[in-house]
Amino acid sequence: MKRILYVEDSVTSQLIVRRLLSGKNEVDIAPTPGAGNVLLDQNSYDLVITDFLFPQGDALDLIVPLRQNKSITEIPIIAVSGSMDTALSNRLLKAGVNACLCKPLKSAEFQALIERMLDEPFSESYSSTVSTVNCFQWFEHGTYHEYCPELKQHITGKDRAELSQRMQALLHEQSNNGALLGFTTQERLRAYLVQPGAIAPLENTLLPSI
Repeated sequence: MKRILYVEDSVTSQLIVRRLLSGKNEVDIAPTPGAGNVLLDQNSYDLVITDFLFPQGDALDLIVPLRQNKSITEIPIIAVSGSMDTALSNRLLKAGVNACLCKPLKSAEFQALIERMLDEPFSESYSSTVSTVNCFQWFEHGTYHEYCPELKQHITGKDRAELSQRMQALLHEQSNNGALLGFTTQERLRAYLVQPGAIAPLENTLLPSI
């Protein structure tokens, strides 16, 4: 049986997670990061799950010292929060969290993530913002031309590579000045170590946001 530490100050959330995970695992509860650190010093755990915000401090008070002593595969960490967004998840991943989830939690997704993390720990990468901008380049009468409809910029030159560099510099300049260019997406790479065989689809049952 695997042993899980859940760090959460909400009694309701404690009851829900204990009910979801106790059938196959031994679950210890800590109401604060400080109490979690004490339990980590006293016991061995296969997984740590922690909320982010607490009345005093946040989960980094638990994550930072834990990562100073244990790697992401020795004790994986999952962070959950009702305020989880790209900025917060990137901050937590950089601090050493393996994966982040936003409340309200989907019960099947949450349980599947726990099972996979206990079986083969993995780590999400940081999110990145990618913008795709279409520019048109052609060669005419011995000169290269490139036109960007969004910038309404038409530049010319004798060297194709140099022309592309100039257009990229213009795009970066506009982007750094706050311009919203092209088709923007949020990209995140999630690396899984899975056993052969199909993975069952996840249900969409929601847990309350608390």
